[in-house]
Amino acid sequence: MIKIACMKRSFLLLLAVVMGAFLLTYTSCKKEIHPTNPTSENYRLLSYTTIISTNMVAPIMPVQLITENYRFEYDGNNRVSRIFFTSNDSNKVHAGRAMMRMDFTYVQDTIFKKHTDLSTNQVMEKDTFILNISGQIKDAYFPNEVHNFTYFGALLATEFVTYRDTNTTLTGKLTYSSDAADMHYRFFDGNIAVKFPDSAVVPYIAPPPYKYRDTGVVLPLSVSYAVTTPGLVPTTTAKVLNGFADQISGFFEDKITVNAVDFDGNILRTGYWPAGYSAKQFYDFYDFWANRPCDYLQLGSFTTYGVNIYPNKHMIASITSSYNKTSISYTIDADSKVTNETVITKDSTLKNTVTQNIKFQYEYH
Repeated sequence: MIKIACMKRSFLLLLAVVMGAFLLTYTSCKKEIHPTNPTSENYRLLSYTTIISTNMVAPIMPVQLITENYRFEYDGNNRVSRIFFTSNDSNKVHAGRAMMRMDFTYVQDTIFKKHTDLSTNQVMEKDTFILNISGQIKDAYFPNEVHNFTYFGALLATEFVTYRDTNTTLTGKLTYSSDAADMHYRFFDGNIAVKFPDSAVVPYIAPPPYKYRDTGVVLPLSVSYAVTTPGLVPTTTAKVLNGFADQISGFFEDKITVNAVDFDGNILRTGYWPAGYSAKQFYDFYDFWANRPCDYLQLGSFTTYGVNIYPNKHMIASITSSYNKTSISYTIDADSKVTNETVITKDSTLKNTVTQNIKFQYEYH
């Protein structure tokens, strides 16, 4: 009995050793998964191709197909360093933006982005992104456009959007609400602050070093606001200002063009506010899918800024405003990578539809 018991203990000990070795091997071979990113960290986005189909109901137009491709390169710190972009969109071909290279340079708390037209080797645009102490983008400078962000923890809290043309600035405030670590909605109160420079020498809206333009204005200032509402005839309102600032209210989803003229009718200042900012924009998420690279919001941020400004807990499912709804669906493989994405945007008024079919390729690193 003693011999049998000793043999049994030896067998159990051997079994424990074997199982322990198996579990150790299994655990060490598992892919490392980031707690907020279920995609294996051994993969990074190499490229994606988007086929865009536009179905216009009003006015009736034939279905348009556009193909665009993005290819990424990274530096030694695994930060995006270059993006190569190609498109057969006739508008981008005409604008010299159908074959582009975007270079990212990182200097302390600043990201510099340069857009080069590869067909002419001409620099088309320079952008500057300033980071806060948490590594989040707080100021984004584009040509004639600036976005200033604040955060509540990891998620966006406010965004001041400023557009400038001929030194006239129009600024609106967007407020974000979050729920359970996901963005819930974006709110815009329809108030736009308009400012005209009161001196002859004023800086461009750009980070230092400043460039200057010399065109002076005197009071009173004759100003006209041309408002273009989707589906309606543009309306124009004129007023005389005894100062260099004005506040206009109640404009949602409207494009606003501002002209300030002298008494001879010469345009001294021009500014604009683009269409598309609804009073509320709601976000819905897939609560069973943790966020990961190539989430629709992440993808747009990564391509624009080189970093993600939308670190939601889950993947975005839809974005809804009063004038359109965008629905997003994903195909996810066994490695938890997004391989395909379908984005459908429907105009709630005219029922026009834009469909994007996106296919992703990754590289192992």
